[in-house]
Amino acid sequence: MTYKVIISDAAKADIKKNALWYNKQQKGLGKRFTQSIKECVKIIQLQPESFQVRYKNNRAAIPDTFPYLIIYNVNKDNNTIIIIAVFHSSQNPENWKSKT
Repeated sequence: MTYKVIISDAAKADIKKNALWYNKQQKGLGKRFTQSIKECVKIIQLQPESFQVRYKNNRAAIPDTFPYLIIYNVNKDNNTIIIIAVFHSSQNPENWKSKT
């Protein structure tokens, strides 16, 4: 089954903000961060239920290399995956919950 992925505006802002921060640390690192997120989203799209439910009905995937969580929800009725947030694993989960 193929799922359509929808990335929320809040998650897009998270990705952009973090990529900019990484680029300030080292040129090109932001691009590597973004690529890591994209690769993880592809895996989520192919196998959405392979990641653990962590917050109510939301699942969390961890991209390679970077200590972030991609929080998403699977809607089987219309075959969509909604990426809710992308946040550093050291942050309080309450921070992204306020974005939903």
